[in-house]
Amino acid sequence: MITYCDNTMRKYPDNYLIYEGQTYTVEWYYTEQGKIPGYEYFMFMEERAQNRFLYMVKYLADAPPGEYLPKTMYNMEDKEHKIYAFKPADERFFSFMFRGGKIIVTNAYRKDSQQMTKRDKEKLKTSIKYREDYIRRVKEGLYYEKEAN
Repeated sequence: MITYCDNTMRKYPDNYLIYEGQTYTVEWYYTEQGKIPGYEYFMFMEERAQNRFLYMVKYLADAPPGEYLPKTMYNMEDKEHKIYAFKPADERFFSFMFRGGKIIVTNAYRKDSQQMTKRDKEKLKTSIKYREDYIRRVKEGLYYEKEAN
């Protein structure tokens, strides 16, 4: 199992786990083709921004239930689909919470303005699509089948 918050992660992960905290387990979403969009973006970020993202993940995952990061670091972006965003700098890492104390990080992008642009909304739609795919694959027993092998 890879522990990302100890700064040892600088290669493509063997699995989806980012960090297993006291309250939440934070994972990368992976597509049916095995791609991990959020991680792929993460690897192109500067090390300082990577470390800030990992700090936020660890903080939230270890926080007592009901305690969240400030809105400047973690904010609900879509109430209907319950999509949140980690905000380590100008980057946005979309995520959602799932039963069993899971936070699934789907995809990321660099935000260039205060207002949500058309491009930002497209990235959010992608996150919603990934959330729906994750839920479907979990219900069908397909998402975590790699673990059993």
